[in-house]
Parts: sequence; structure tokens; C-alpha cells
Amino acid sequence: MKNGVMRLTTVQRGGRYNSRAMRSNTQNAPPALEAKNISRLYKSSGRGVSDVSMRVERGEVFGLMGPNGSGKSTLLRVLSTAIAPNSGGFRVGGVDGLREKREVRARMGLMVDRPTHYDDLTGRANAYFFARAYGMEEAKAEDALAELFDYFDLAEYADDRVKTYSYGMGKKLALIEALAHGPEVLLLDEPSLGLDYTSQLAYQSRIRDLAGSGAAVLLSSNQVDEVEALCDRAAFLHRGKVVAEGTPEDLISRVEGVRRIVATLRNPVEYCRVAEVVGVERVVPEGRNLIIHCDERPGIVADVVAGIVSSRGDIVNLSVQRPNLEDVFVELTGEALRDEV
Repeated sequence: MKNGVMRLTTVQRGGRYNSRAMRSNTQNAPPALEAKNISRLYKSSGRGVSDVSMRVERGEVFGLMGPNGSGKSTLLRVLSTAIAPNSGGFRVGGVDGLREKREVRARMGLMVDRPTHYDDLTGRANAYFFARAYGMEEAKAEDALAELFDYFDLAEYADDRVKTYSYGMGKKLALIEALAHGPEVLLLDEPSLGLDYTSQLAYQSRIRDLAGSGAAVLLSSNQVDEVEALCDRAAFLHRGKVVAEGTPEDLISRVEGVRRIVATLRNPVEYCRVAEVVGVERVVPEGRNLIIHCDERPGIVADVVAGIVSSRGDIVNLSVQRPNLEDVFVELTGEALRDEV
């Protein structure tokens, strides 16, 4: 524990941790992205980020997790040079992000959660505009875009106006725009939301390839499976502060010995009787689901079900799962990672 942040030792398990991410340490080269003590608070709400520091190595995929309002998007806006911090700073490949914005932007690719485009232009025209703005030569831009439109199954719609695109198609176009110029550092804000299953697989494969070539990726996402599958390390943001950081495996090891029961209910219920079951540590409502963290004792699942039924809960689905990063966040903060819906 340092400055209120739980930092877990990185241990290589099952070959997950990307050894390429460690090269800048051994060669004394600067990290791909380094943020130090960044604070940016909005006067109207008091929200934002406070004293956030992190380091992303070349070839590393770093996950950023936290509920809405925790400061993830604010941090990405600072790191993309869209807004200036109140204090602190960051460097991209050793280049000062506050003093040399133009060079830093040229090294980065950015995909925001809700991308905006020129709706009356075609998808190809939008992507070409971004590629040229990043300094790509005409022929290289055309070749790179042709390959990416084909890769993300948008080639058939490349010459359609963007205003005819679905939300998912718009997200894929934003990915193309962020990737085309071959960035050294890629900032992604909820990139998989709105993508169909096939497109999610294609996106994840592309991110792995990009990291394999030495690029650094900062992935802001609350999709637990996505972060566990892609990220070498992850950090939790809570109320603007980093509260834990480590590999997914080491973070999850914090809640070993805890069983995770997910009960999907037809209607919301008062769950105090469930919380009173012996061995239940915490009950977290998440939409129609009750997430129950409990000890691994014999009979506890039946006791939890009895508690739900006695509360007049109508169980639609019940599953017993291994703990995941969402459970780690609940353990750390007592709050749900994702908002109720």
C-alpha cells in the first residue's frame, strides 16, 4: 500500500503478462505513457480525477476500470490533450504532453465512448480526413484504410454516408480512425460497447497484434471479460482516485475463497434476509441481478436461494461463478462497478 493505493506485485501466470511490456525498463528507455499526479476537477460537480499516476510500457495493454463518474473519461481527455489538468503532467515516449501537444497527438490514437463524425460524408471520407490529419501520405492512408474497412467488415458500407450507420458501425469507424496511422499509444474509451460478437473478436485480435508490435494501449472499460482477456495490468478508479493496480490475476487473488452467486430476478426485492444468511459477506444489486459474495461452505447456495424466496423473489436464473474483477472492486469500495439499469 502506497499513498492509499493497493499495488500488487506482478507475477507471470500462464504466460499472460507481456514480456515486451518490460523492455523499456531493461533498456532504460522512457515508458510509452507516464502520468504523474494528474488532477482535474470540474467546478460544477467537483468530480474528475485527483492525484492519478500510472505508467504504461511499450507493448502493454493497461485496463482502466471504474463506475460512471469515477473519472475514467476525464483522465483520457487529459491524456489526449483535449483538456489541461489542474496539476500534474504526463509524457508520451518521453515527450511532454503539456508543452509539446502537437507531437504527442501525432503519436496517439483516440477512440471516445460516443464518437462523432461528419454525418453527411461517407465513412471512407471521414476516416481519410483523420488519417491525413495525423500526417499520413495519401497512398499510405488509402492502403491502410482499405485494409481496416475490410478487416472490420465495413468495406461494403465505406461509401455510404455516416448518418445511415448504426451505432455499432459508427464504433467500428471510430476504431478504424484511431488505428489507421499506426499510433505508438492507443487510448480507448469503452471500445467494445455496441459491437457484435464477431466484431468484438476482430477488435480484440487487432489490439493483441498492435501490442505485439510494441504499441501501448490504455483501455477504459467496465466489461470485465474484456479486461481480463486483454489486459496485462489494470487499475481501479473510485471517486477520482486510483484505489488498486496490478495484473488481473493478482487483483482477483484478493478475493480467493469467496463464492460469487448471481441471481437474476423477475422483479426487485428487499434483500435484507439474504444478507442475514450465515456466510454471506455482501449483497450488491445490479439491475435485475443480485450479486452475492459469500463463503465457500456447504449448503450456502441453498440457503441463499431460500433467503431470496422468503423475500418473495422470483428467480429467473441462478449461477455460481468464480470471482472476477467486478468482485474485487466491490471488495475494495463496497460499491458496484456498473450502474444499475
